Amino acid sequence: MLLDPGVIFGQLLGGLSRAMILFLLSSGLSLTFGVMNILNFAHATLWLLGGYITFSIFTYFGEFLGENGWVLALAIVFGTSIMVGVGYLIERFLIRRMYGRELPEQLLLTFALILIIGDLIKLVWGVEDRSIYLPIEPLEMLDTYVNPYYFVIVSSGIAVAAGLWWFLQKTRYGMIVRAAVYSRDMVSALGIRIPLIYAGVFALGIGIAAFAAGVFLPLMPMALGVDIDLIIQCFAVVVIGGFGSILGTFVASIIVGVVYSFSILIWPDGALAVVFLIVIAVLIWRPWGLFGTELRY
Repeated sequence: MLLDPGVIFGQLLGGLSRAMILFLLSSGLSLTFGVMNILNFAHATLWLLGGYITFSIFTYFGEFLGENGWVLALAIVFGTSIMVGVGYLIERFLIRRMYGRELPEQLLLTFALILIIGDLIKLVWGVEDRSIYLPIEPLEMLDTYVNPYYFVIVSSGIAVAAGLWWFLQKTRYGMIVRAAVYSRDMVSALGIRIPLIYAGVFALGIGIAAFAAGVFLPLMPMALGVDIDLIIQCFAVVVIGGFGSILGTFVASIIVGVVYSFSILIWPDGALAVVFLIVIAVLIWRPWGLFGTELRY
């Protein structure tokens, strides 16, 4: 059964879709730490909040336009835009006060955000899971049935990865962001406002996370506690790929997503343990990650 082409293809496609969700989440986390030196432990909880907001927008517009893929796309656009604004406000009034502080203080603040946002979700949406349904027919491939929405998720992840590469490599703002990773003092000396760069990067990371939540809604319901499971895997991704490296985050997401998918098939109880065995191996062999830099100036 394990060598059946249909089973292998199904697990591979499921692993790639999970990999793209991990990439969309981890890219913002990696950028935030790489540029701002802020470890945002609440990143996945903000992803969860973005998912609930997108769900509410989808439900509202669905009453008038019908619940379909176009309405979901509209809800994702609105939900992502709202979370970009939320990210900017959080950076402006909370995170900005953490620059230069020690890591334990950053973790205390972002962990407090997890508790606050979690209670806010309970007050607004309750404790029930929130999910949406799209009438998607299974697609037969290699003598097995797969959910064609997996291809939407994989395509979305690749598109965002390409967009981030273009933004960081080909635009002036992206070049400034990359320069800030290596020398904030030099960028500041050129007359560039570092706080504005930080606010943009943080808002971008939260926006990508909200986009990921909206894309993932048809497959997995938004539920309290899911964010904690995902943030652990996101940290595994950024450690393997290297903080601040988008290419490393992309490659590490594929490694973690595919390995986790096949580990569930072979050893369900130890799937997450296998992922962290890879993390341990990378930390021993290359502590700064596969595509990270050894020193930061």
